[in-house]
Amino acid sequence: MRRVHIAPTLLDAQLISDTLASLGIPNHILNVHASGALGDLPFMQAQPEIWIEDDAQTERAREALLHMQTASASDGAPCPRCGETNPGNFLSCWNCGGALGG
Repeated sequence: MRRVHIAPTLLDAQLISDTLASLGIPNHILNVHASGALGDLPFMQAQPEIWIEDDAQTERAREALLHMQTASASDGAPCPRCGETNPGNFLSCWNCGGALGG
């Protein structure tokens, strides 16, 4: 297993985890319950961390994370299935649910 991201919140960690899972990258969120120990644990040791199971997929996971961080809602992406324009930060078409490239 290899850590690929430290998330600022559990919500962010879950969104990243779900995105990686949808790309076929098995992963785990560590420190899910650590926020309750803040004050007893140093701040950086209590943040949620995303770890992937297969070290061979590290680069693919980091590329997906980079795309998520740099995608802008103002960039348009047409759906290859129905042709509907979607915001650039969408992973699937809002109209038909088809996967968007990216």
